[in-house]
Amino acid sequence: MDGQLLSAIEGQIDQLARDYAAVPGLILTEDDLKCLLHSRLSGMSDLSGDFETRDPGIRATRVHSEVSWFDAQGKLTIKPDLTVLDPANLRILEGDSRGARLPSKCFEFSGDAVVLELKFIRHKAGVTEHLFRTQILRDWEKVQRLFARLDSQGPPDSMFCFFVIFNKGTATCREFEQFLSANASSFRHKVMYRSGGVFPGGPAAAPAPSRPNRLPASSR
Repeated sequence: MDGQLLSAIEGQIDQLARDYAAVPGLILTEDDLKCLLHSRLSGMSDLSGDFETRDPGIRATRVHSEVSWFDAQGKLTIKPDLTVLDPANLRILEGDSRGARLPSKCFEFSGDAVVLELKFIRHKAGVTEHLFRTQILRDWEKVQRLFARLDSQGPPDSMFCFFVIFNKGTATCREFEQFLSANASSFRHKVMYRSGGVFPGGPAAAPAPSRPNRLPASSR
């Protein structure tokens, strides 16, 4: 896995967190968070543009949303919010030089990839015990199922996951704080919790503020 690329992606997430802290109306929904990160990642020098795929004459981009992954049982049950893949390992046409058929999702890819699982907490209560157990842990278990598939069918280090949680306020529960401490990072994942600081009530978790770029009038 390209460590420089991972650092650059982490930097984009941190910059978005700073922009959100400065402009709280920047992100209203989880889809806003996903769209903004998709746009920013797609604009990175290493990820922008289009590239040749395994299909002759077919080109593709690197950043995609809602890409289905196979679980350990070979079923397409895992769908991270964003996937960064290498188009050189992507096939979208039925029947390659070996006559291989595409899976039901109508494309296939291999090689190294980066996935981003996103969660946006917009309520004043913040990360409550109920929300943590029913939403954050559910998404974390999805990531664990993806890791289990890689462990069984390998290689286990071919994918890296950024588990990203943006909280509109600052309130969190004890269970969530324990989760952050126990699952901060590993060789194949990093949990990134950031707060917009709109509502008081708990420890903020945002990078040191920087002067944000002024948004164009059409974006307001």
